[in-house]
Amino acid sequence: MQQQILHLLCTAGTCRLHFSGREHTLTAGCCMIAMASHVGSILPSSDCRLLQLLLPADWQASCMPASSYGVCGWLHLFMHPIFQLQGDALAVVEHDFMDVAFRSEHTPDAYRQEAVLQGMRALYLDIMNAHSVLFEHEEATLRSADIMSRFIRMLESGTYRAHRSVAYYAGELCVSPKHLHKISTQVSGRTPSYWIRQFTMMEINHLMMHGKLTAKEVADRLNFDSASHFSRYLSQ
Repeated sequence: MQQQILHLLCTAGTCRLHFSGREHTLTAGCCMIAMASHVGSILPSSDCRLLQLLLPADWQASCMPASSYGVCGWLHLFMHPIFQLQGDALAVVEHDFMDVAFRSEHTPDAYRQEAVLQGMRALYLDIMNAHSVLFEHEEATLRSADIMSRFIRMLESGTYRAHRSVAYYAGELCVSPKHLHKISTQVSGRTPSYWIRQFTMMEINHLMMHGKLTAKEVADRLNFDSASHFSRYLSQ
């Protein structure tokens, strides 16, 4: 199934939701960007005003700024998917949400996808600008950013369900495990193993909380060798 990225912006009231095994409450000004498959039930209050956008995951790369900052910014969005906007930043991002929705509804079919992508590019630029004020992140070399971007895209596509060794990803990216470790640490401040485990654990938490699956069924779905291997992975 095609992965989708969920974008939420709460402009009034509150909204409770489950994400990665935990309950979160969005208040006015809160923005959230996360993989839709990792978000559980969304329960808005009676006075909640919640703007929502769904973007196919393979479109997201087209929306990112064409620079190393785009990759670093996306990684920081992944690490801090819920953040608070205020003042001008909130007004600008709210306008972007409304613009994308308008383009989606009123652009002729032949041009709709490109029009929506243009709107999403503006949205991501404005979100990353606001996000950079809240969370410090640095640029990386274009080469390092490209490798890190391809590594994350592999994880986004669900490769972690069958492959959870750094060596596998390094081989697919034509670099050594040591070099991938160095790039990941420099670009994101986290090791490749951290990213592999983050994607895996988000899916495990979501499946066990909302998928109505047993631990054995989850282990089978994520290709663990045995129940004991799955148990050891959870306890790490």
